[in-house]
Amino acid sequence: MKIYLYILIFMPSLLLSTEKDDFFRPVIEQLLEKGVDSTFISELVNHKTVKFNEKYVKINVTGYLKKADYSQNYSEFSVKKSKSFLDKHLEILKRAEAEYNVPKEVITSILWVETKVGNYLGDNHIPSVFLSTAMANQEEYIKMNTDIFIESYTEDSEKLHEYIEKIKARANKKTNWAINELVALSKINSVLPKSIFSLKGSWAGAFGLSQFLPSSYSNWAVDGNGDGTIDLFEVEDAIFSVANYLKTNGWDSDDDSKRKAVFHYNNSNDYVDAVLLLADKINN
Repeated sequence: MKIYLYILIFMPSLLLSTEKDDFFRPVIEQLLEKGVDSTFISELVNHKTVKFNEKYVKINVTGYLKKADYSQNYSEFSVKKSKSFLDKHLEILKRAEAEYNVPKEVITSILWVETKVGNYLGDNHIPSVFLSTAMANQEEYIKMNTDIFIESYTEDSEKLHEYIEKIKARANKKTNWAINELVALSKINSVLPKSIFSLKGSWAGAFGLSQFLPSSYSNWAVDGNGDGTIDLFEVEDAIFSVANYLKTNGWDSDDDSKRKAVFHYNNSNDYVDAVLLLADKINN
C-alpha cells in the first residue's frame, strides 16, 4: 500500500526518478502518510544542497552517551561577554522582559549558552540533518551504531545487550523525531524569510541565535521587531522568541517553574544549571 501510494503521487515524475528518491524512500513514504505535500517532498529530497551524512545518524542516536560540559558557559569571560551583549541590546531586552515577564538576564544567558549570542551558529545543513537522521532506524544504520558502540564498550559485558537494545530504541525515537521536524519544516517553508535550503545550524537541526528546531519556530517564534517576518538570525526576533518560549512553557516566579521552563528548552539538568547560574552572575 505504501509503495502504491508513492507511485500514485509521484507518477508524473517517475521518468525523472533519481537514486536519492530510492535512497530516501522510507522517509518519503512516512512524510506522505503524514500529509506532506508531494511537491515539497520531491524538492526536498532532490535539491542539490541536500546530502545524506551518516555523522548525523551517529551523533543524534549515540551522542547522548557522552555527557556535555556546560561549565565554560559561566566563566569570567562568558559573564563579561554576556553583560556586554545585555548592555548593547538593553532596550530590546527590557521590552521583551516587560511583555513576557522573563528576566533580561535569563534571555541573554540562553542566547549565550546556545550560540555565544550569535557568534557560533553552526554550519550543518538543516534539511540534510533531518533527512539523514530520519534514516536512523534502517537496519544498516542500526548495525553501524551498535558496531561503533560495541567497539568502544568497556563495561560489564552482561549489560551489553541491554545497551544495544537502548540504541535500537533510540534509533526509532530519533527517526520519528526527525520525521516530525521535516513535517514542521514543510509548514514553515512559506513563512521563513529565507529558503530552507540555505538554513544552517547545529548537528541537532536547530538554527538561529536562539537555536530553535523547525517545530519550535512554528510554536514559539515571534516577530520582535514588527517587520512582518520572523528571522531568528536577527537579534530582536531571537530575543522575543526566547522570552515567548520560556513564558509559554511555564516560566514563573518560583524556582521550580523556572527550572522546568529552561529544561523544556534543553532536557539537561546541567544545561539548566548553567543557564540559571550565568543569569545570576550577569545580574551581579
